[in-house]
Amino acid sequence: MQHIIRFPPPIIALALVGLSFGLDQLAPDIPHLKAPHLGIILIAVGFATSASALFQFRLLRTTFVPTGDPTALVMEGPYCWTRNPMYLGILTALAGFAFFVGSASLFIAPIGFFFVIDRLFLPYEETKLSGLFAESYLEYQRRVPRWL
Repeated sequence: MQHIIRFPPPIIALALVGLSFGLDQLAPDIPHLKAPHLGIILIAVGFATSASALFQFRLLRTTFVPTGDPTALVMEGPYCWTRNPMYLGILTALAGFAFFVGSASLFIAPIGFFFVIDRLFLPYEETKLSGLFAESYLEYQRRVPRWL
């Protein structure tokens, strides 16, 4: 299962959207939950959250790649209220896309993304950050929630 970490989270998100669209084509009678205005808002919030998180990484000149070697512990900006704003932003955008399109099967993408990130990526990253930043990271974990 650790091999999935080699795929960047945005690629995983796109693959899950593709899978969701495929399932929608196989079962077009699945109920629809169309809420395009909510979808647009969630997509915008998701992109803004991820972009601001990426900006924080750029400010500290550290890697944002999950398999990379971080040189700094980012705790500013959106990292003050969630330890994973980039992933949260992608998750929010995926949910927004599902509402925008209005297909219940498209909710497979954000749900699947959450479980892949929460069960595979985050334990890997948290172990790495604990080893690199020791007590600073443990204190950060105590203070800031993993998701919200």
